[in-house]
Amino acid sequence: MEQLGIEPLQLITQILNFAVLVFFLNKYLYKPILNTLETRKKKIQEGLQYADKMKVKEEENAKKMQDLINLAKAEGRKIIDQSKKDAKDVEAEIIAKSHKEAQSIVAKGRQEIELERSEMERQLKVKTVELAQKWVTAVLDNALNEKNQMSIINKKIQDLSKLKNYSS
Repeated sequence: MEQLGIEPLQLITQILNFAVLVFFLNKYLYKPILNTLETRKKKIQEGLQYADKMKVKEEENAKKMQDLINLAKAEGRKIIDQSKKDAKDVEAEIIAKSHKEAQSIVAKGRQEIELERSEMERQLKVKTVELAQKWVTAVLDNALNEKNQMSIINKKIQDLSKLKNYSS
């Protein structure tokens, strides 16, 4: 080997140096770097898996939220429909009550009118009787003597009293 320009002692030293260098580099540099790279690789993998899980959960949550929105809309429609129905029922009740009150007022008015008409008829009869008495008295004063007048007046007063009692 010496003819080739290689000295065996120097070659062994260089191999030994190279082995020591590989040993130290492997122990103190390559393994920690490889461990760090492996740890990073695992963390990245876990991060990607976590991202995938979060994406699935986000989709599930979005679906749940949409379901809740649809349910809330349906519930809102039910509440609105029920409110409209209740409002119509209340409206019908108020209208019926108003009609009943109006009929009651009309009936009461008719009754009051009837009472007033009856009172007016009674007053008219009383006035008629009074006028008839005055008229008879005036006619009799001119036509009959005092004795006949008194007899006719008394008879007419009795007739009018009976008529007056009858009309009351």
